[in-house]
Amino acid sequence: MEKRAYYYLVSGLPTLIFEQAKPPFSMLAFREELQYHLHPADYRQVLYLFLPADNRNLLHILQKDSGHWDEQGQYTEEQLEAFVREPETAPAYMRRFIEAYQQEAPLAAGMSWENQLTQLYYDSVLEQTAEGFLFDWFSFERDIHNLKAAFTARRYQLSQQGQLIGDYRLTEAARNSNARDFGLSGEYPFINRLLMLEEEPELLEREEETDILRWNYIDELNTFNYFTIEVLLGYLLKLSILERWSILGPEEGLEAFRGLVRRLEQSFEFPKAFSVS
Repeated sequence: MEKRAYYYLVSGLPTLIFEQAKPPFSMLAFREELQYHLHPADYRQVLYLFLPADNRNLLHILQKDSGHWDEQGQYTEEQLEAFVREPETAPAYMRRFIEAYQQEAPLAAGMSWENQLTQLYYDSVLEQTAEGFLFDWFSFERDIHNLKAAFTARRYQLSQQGQLIGDYRLTEAARNSNARDFGLSGEYPFINRLLMLEEEPELLEREEETDILRWNYIDELNTFNYFTIEVLLGYLLKLSILERWSILGPEEGLEAFRGLVRRLEQSFEFPKAFSVS
């Protein structure tokens, strides 16, 4: 099927580079523009990239957590509360999660509710996208998550149970192989880069280099795309990376570092020697 081309929209976009201080505009502002300019079928692809924010907000509501509300979600607080009251009105993967949560019936033993929702989300988007840019991107993101979790578990001699998302070649190898690269370098060339980053003692540096890996992968996916929806999806993803780092001054960076380590501590049972004050 011939792809739709958005010549003027793509041509008018400011160039993005990883090192720039801040993005030219926010993801939300760009999403509003895309809704106006894109064919509805292409705009639906855009919305997949905002569902992680909706997932975080849904967890806030279910857990009655008064923490930060992520404004990037496509659903309002009232809409998500309606999903919780009437799960049959929610997207299929959210419905399944809400019902499991309300019935206190975990979908996977030993897995946090957050990871269970993440797994349902990845299963859903990979099934619906099937192939192409979004399928490749979400597969890559899931692989990055799983490899980082597996490396952390191995480094601290911890169980991987409940930490790996999905059941496929990579997670099977991570559970069963004793090789440094889990025997996967031939299939996943970026493993060697992640292994090098594991030697980086500064967690923020490691996160930044991982985002550079993501940035370069976006460019790779769009090598032969020019004015199509894939270019706009890649642009959105780059905006998300720039937004993430533009808000981090010295104090925010330190707090982000502490937050990352706290999340690791909550995910794994670390010895007290690894706790962060």
